[in-house]
Amino acid sequence: RTKTMSQTTPDLPLAPAPDTPGTSGAPAAPAPAESAPAPDMPAPDTATPDAPAQDPLAQKLREHEVAQRASWQAQVDQWRREAAQDPQLGGENLSASVARAQLALDRFDPDRHIGRLLEETGYGNNLSVLRFFNNIADALMEDGLVRGEAHSAAMPPLEERMYAGWSARG
Repeated sequence: RTKTMSQTTPDLPLAPAPDTPGTSGAPAAPAPAESAPAPDMPAPDTATPDAPAQDPLAQKLREHEVAQRASWQAQVDQWRREAAQDPQLGGENLSASVARAQLALDRFDPDRHIGRLLEETGYGNNLSVLRFFNNIADALMEDGLVRGEAHSAAMPPLEERMYAGWSARG
């Protein structure tokens, strides 16, 4: 079975780890119909020790986290589409552009710290980041030998240029 892009995108690094209770990324269960006690009043003693109390603030934070994750995933997906549609780097050139960017990353990130960061955050899909690493790859590929120019007939011999008037002494 193939994975979709949303299944392969890792969690955001600032979010709690997936094994933290209540932060699986799925929407939290709705609060029970019973009313929550007022903030300044103690909770009634009817809760069992095994059942956690429903904290409205914690519920709001979980909902906010889910909304943030969805918003970030939408942004990463938009970057992927922009990169795929770019006239220079996208379309038929996309796989070559990614390979060239990977070449630059492999050359200057041997420990793969930057690569993991780009993968974990989704910034590796940003068109500007892809273009930046392609420019680095271009610079790497431009390295080569400098070709000398042939001497023109009008240029004096090397000895004359280094030691002016040496032939006049002879």
